[in-house]
Parts: sequence; structure tokens; C-alpha cells
Amino acid sequence: MVNLATLLGIAMDKANKDKRVFPRIDTECPVLYSVGSSKKWQVAILSNMSATGLLMQTKEQLSDDVAISVMTKPGTNRLVPQILGKGVVTRCVKKGEEHFDVSCKLHEVKAQK
Repeated sequence: MVNLATLLGIAMDKANKDKRVFPRIDTECPVLYSVGSSKKWQVAILSNMSATGLLMQTKEQLSDDVAISVMTKPGTNRLVPQILGKGVVTRCVKKGEEHFDVSCKLHEVKAQK
């Protein structure tokens, strides 16, 4: 298992401005997610991430405290590492008619090749 902080390369300009232990990286790329014990992957858009969590936009409402698996698909976006992570939904807020902002706390992260 690889530490996500290492993967993200914390030495960024924003790191100096962010008061969090692990700064957020604002970005936009696809992320796949599955909820609970489901084997079905859904597509969302990653909004930002840090070493311990992420914010993504989904088309469905997710319950707080539900287990979640995520897989980033950065493509040519070099700011985002390709990872497989497991964690829990900490917050889900409806944004407009089209999507929900879903915050997740990650407790397990593996680098993908």
C-alpha cells in the first residue's frame, strides 16, 4: 500500500496556502465509484482530493456513513494519480438539479498502474 500523500506530491504552490495537514488538489477528471458491497461501478467527476479524502460530483444521492470504493481515471491529467481507494461517505449535498457533491474520507489507498 502506498501513502496517497506521496502520490500527490505535496510540494505544490497551493500547499503553502492550505492550512490542512494534507492540502487539497483542485482538479477535474473521471472517477469510478461503487457503494457498499455492490460490484457495479458508477461514473462521477472528481472535484478535488487530498491524502485523506476526496470530493466528487455524482448523479445520485449517497447516504452518509456508507462504505465506498473509488478508482480515479486521470487520463492525461498529471495532477491526479491513478488510485483505488476505500473509505466512507462523510457528506452528500444536492447541487442544482443535476448532481450531488459527495465528500469521502479514505482509509485505504492503493496505487494503480
